Amino acid sequence: MKRLIWIGSFTYLLIGFTHIILGSILTEILDYYDRSYTEGGILIASQSVGFLAGVISASYLSRLIGRRRTLIFSFISIALAQIMFMSLVPWEFWFFIAIFTGFGFGIIEPLVGALIIDAINDKPAIAFSRLEVFFGLGSLIMPIISGWLASTDLWRYSFLVLGVYAVVIGIFWMKTSFGPLEEHMGKVIQPKTNGQVQFSTKHRIILTMFMIFFIVYVGLEISVMNFLPAILVNQVEAATFLATLSVTIFWGAMVAGRLAAGYLAEWLQYARYLIICCTGTVVFIAILGMATSLWLSYVLIVLIGLMMAGVFGIAIVYATTLLPGSTDKITSILIASGGAGGIFFPLITGSLMDHATTTTVAFVLAGLSILMVVIILFARNYQKQLV
Repeated sequence: MKRLIWIGSFTYLLIGFTHIILGSILTEILDYYDRSYTEGGILIASQSVGFLAGVISASYLSRLIGRRRTLIFSFISIALAQIMFMSLVPWEFWFFIAIFTGFGFGIIEPLVGALIIDAINDKPAIAFSRLEVFFGLGSLIMPIISGWLASTDLWRYSFLVLGVYAVVIGIFWMKTSFGPLEEHMGKVIQPKTNGQVQFSTKHRIILTMFMIFFIVYVGLEISVMNFLPAILVNQVEAATFLATLSVTIFWGAMVAGRLAAGYLAEWLQYARYLIICCTGTVVFIAILGMATSLWLSYVLIVLIGLMMAGVFGIAIVYATTLLPGSTDKITSILIASGGAGGIFFPLITGSLMDHATTTTVAFVLAGLSILMVVIILFARNYQKQLV
């Protein structure tokens, strides 16, 4: 069991690397090809499209060829894509390669997450939170590696580092035996549950509400992460470096919060933990919109990061406890919903940044976050009816 959790954790480290690598050296890529930031945005969006396709395909592929083979295929696709990126192929090919990369880690994220939830029956929230910690570490470490390589004009070798790491993790998944848990590595067998239970109206309502929850949460996380510097520049007239530092502070708080999230969620119970964290997110984002000091803004960013840290992982675990059926399928649907929010939410936030004050932007984001609280309250009421 520990072996599975550790390999899963280092796999989520790979996902963190892959999510952030294009953005961390985007300036160098665009300068090399003499392209605009608009084209850079399309490149990032291409990877997101591939990610969504991968998430949607994950449960079907695992049922067709088994989890282990599906994972190995995904690692190979990521490694090959990084080699092509490193080779500096013509610009037109980058969009296709980005889709291919996104497809690879789009398969891995829900598949490994569902595997951990399925296999770890004792306190799965703690195990899933560890995955999220490693994802956050990947998002912190990759910009450091890429930044150092960029400073020595070797930025293209960031892709080599990622490609080699994908191969190493793929070998571990190929060769490692998980003992009694090995049955989870084969083809996923759909559970034989009563159709009326699995496809009841209440089931569909809860699933739809959790899909909205993940659209809002991931969209909010992406918006906060990408627009924090701009908010600080406009709100407290922070210097560029100090404004950009806010993203590192945010991710540092996210990683720290995830270290404790699983234990807190098991202690408080999932619904209560999510209500507290989502409410805190609403309050602190709203206050951030009124902050007049850089240091107060930093404190609020830390609090926002701590509140948001465990929400994704704990909500996944909570949803799978409420919804009957395939854990793989439900996890894929919810992560795909989050992916959709990550594409469309920043468009709304960006438009607001162009036409409204940062206070208004913060209040709108906080207002949308109230939806998360409402959904968890509804889910908790549904859970009480099941008892």
